[in-house]
Amino acid sequence: MRKEIKESLTKTQNTFFEFVEGANNAPIKEEWGSDHRSGKKDDFYGDIGSFKEMYEACYKGLNAKKMSKARADLNNLVNHEIETPRKAVVGETLNVGAFCAGHPYHFYKDADEYGKPRVHVAYSTNAVAGVTSSQFIRHGAALCSLVDQIADQVDVKISLYITNSGVLTGKGCQIVTIKDYDEVIDVPRVAATAHPSFFRRIGFAWFENAKTLIDNSCATSCGGSYTGRERRYIISDEEFSDWLGVAQDELLIDLPAPNEKQFKDDKATAVWLKQSTAAIEKSIDEDKNICKLFASEL
Repeated sequence: MRKEIKESLTKTQNTFFEFVEGANNAPIKEEWGSDHRSGKKDDFYGDIGSFKEMYEACYKGLNAKKMSKARADLNNLVNHEIETPRKAVVGETLNVGAFCAGHPYHFYKDADEYGKPRVHVAYSTNAVAGVTSSQFIRHGAALCSLVDQIADQVDVKISLYITNSGVLTGKGCQIVTIKDYDEVIDVPRVAATAHPSFFRRIGFAWFENAKTLIDNSCATSCGGSYTGRERRYIISDEEFSDWLGVAQDELLIDLPAPNEKQFKDDKATAVWLKQSTAAIEKSIDEDKNICKLFASEL
């Protein structure tokens, strides 16, 4: 785990395994947070009533079948072939800043090599109360479908992020690596993180035990999620990109949370996907460093 505490902002970065196992090593609270045993389906907590059940589900392909079907349905609705411009990645030199920060991709390619553009997709798994399970599943399926649309033309890395106010001594930004450039997209892993109970159980376990899992100076509370454009109140685009480890030759794709209106049904999500792929094409063509896929930005 990487961590950094800067004034009121606490940042962490983990692999999927580190994040899930870190939560599993925490003393879980049997109350309204990470281990609320209501025994009934709940829009806020999801349909998983305990931390243990959610922990086990992380490794069992939770929602994978539903998400695979939703992914296929969205791909059929979009039915869009992308011809993305390619750009050179030049210089057989060490990216000193990326190397010092501990990022694995810290070399540029040979000047005569023309590789695929590198795209780092970051999606928010935050959600406010009242978000339905179908919105979570559609949100995760949209992520998989978006990667399907662009995968032939670009190399893709995927991270999820959780941003909060009132957590971790005031503000928090947690990054979890889901897929690296040399890996295929893992639908079961995305499916697990795109379930409401993942954030309510695994995420809350971190917030409730921040003093133990992150740093003794951290506060312990659940706080409130900042999603979509509100993320700017937690962390700037520049610091967000830096903490993700986005290199100069990468394009950061910033996806919204499942409570955004474009995930209310398949039709709205398909429209968003078409707009998003077009926005990515344009960003690559214009050599931009960040492309925000919030509905208000498209």
